[in-house]
Amino acid sequence: MTGMPPKAELRTRLQHFREALHARKLPAALITNERNVRYLSGFSGGDSALLVTAEHKVLLTDFRYLEEARKTVPSWEVVIEKVRRGADGKPEVLIPHGLMEKAGHMMRKLRLRKLGFEAGDMRVADLRNLRKAARGVRLKPQNGLVGELRLCKSPWEVRQIEKALRIQERAFEELCRSLEDGIREREAAAWLRYLMVKGGADDQAFESMFQVGSHSSLPHGRPTGRRFRGSAVILVDWGSKFAGYHSDLTRTFFLGTISPRLRKIHQTVLEAQRQAIARVEPGVALAEVDAAAREVISKAGYGKAFGHSTGHGLGLDIHEAPSLSARSKGVLRPGMVVTVEPGVYLPGLGGVRIEDDVLVTPNGHRVLSRLRAGLRWNGEDK
Repeated sequence: MTGMPPKAELRTRLQHFREALHARKLPAALITNERNVRYLSGFSGGDSALLVTAEHKVLLTDFRYLEEARKTVPSWEVVIEKVRRGADGKPEVLIPHGLMEKAGHMMRKLRLRKLGFEAGDMRVADLRNLRKAARGVRLKPQNGLVGELRLCKSPWEVRQIEKALRIQERAFEELCRSLEDGIREREAAAWLRYLMVKGGADDQAFESMFQVGSHSSLPHGRPTGRRFRGSAVILVDWGSKFAGYHSDLTRTFFLGTISPRLRKIHQTVLEAQRQAIARVEPGVALAEVDAAAREVISKAGYGKAFGHSTGHGLGLDIHEAPSLSARSKGVLRPGMVVTVEPGVYLPGLGGVRIEDDVLVTPNGHRVLSRLRAGLRWNGEDK
């Protein structure tokens, strides 16, 4: 299957996960977050969960994903619903249908007495069903069971993010070369998605933002029917997904005449980003990267117009740990991939955000994205 991690990498991930279980004194864990299911097993189908012990690894799913599971994760025991007809012709349930019910069935089969589960990813209804199905088993809510393992990316993971970046960069350049007067924001965003999928992406990483004129002052504005005509500032925030891994870029550029005030803001945001990226290296506090960007923007008089964090982690989720904000605890570590994306937004005038994806290396950092961030879409500074 395209995008499957190497078998040796999957074995290492599972080994580290089992070590984490041992450290937490847990004999078993139920993994229900779909990205975590994919991280540990390689399985990318829907409606699935993992039950992992020191000796067993079980993929819980249903008939719709049976063939895919057998092909992609043959080393895992795959459990789906199972019903047979009794001598009297009545159906007898051997393995129940629901995921939580299957989990309870397997817990009884494996004679488990204690189980860790992902507290942040368990719906109330599912937890209720799990408690009923796993009666007699002590359920221990856990945080970060897999997330802590996902913080630092392997070389293979970094390569998938880079492949996603190359796809989205080519799509952006092709889109910009074809921009015409009268195009709607929605049309441009939809065309960008098409170009990324055509270029080899699984899909877009999130709903692309293509914001024209004063609409660019919305930090997370959704594409509308607004048309581009004549001179304009355009903010594009887009990303692609490859082998399940996300990339994320933002470029703010100008067509036609450039407003002097927005030109200055663009220069300020670009300098803020440069200062923040310069602070990216192992051991640096996460909040310090945010402070570096915020200081430049505040000195320029736009501190109140920069209201979001400076960046976030990238991986199997478009937003994952770590966060680069004033509230963030902890430090940068080699293998982390983060966005650095300061911005300034002035209602009625427009906004500027510039975003790149950065890898923390053992000795510093490496900017993974290649698009220049000039005043024009092609990176020119005029």
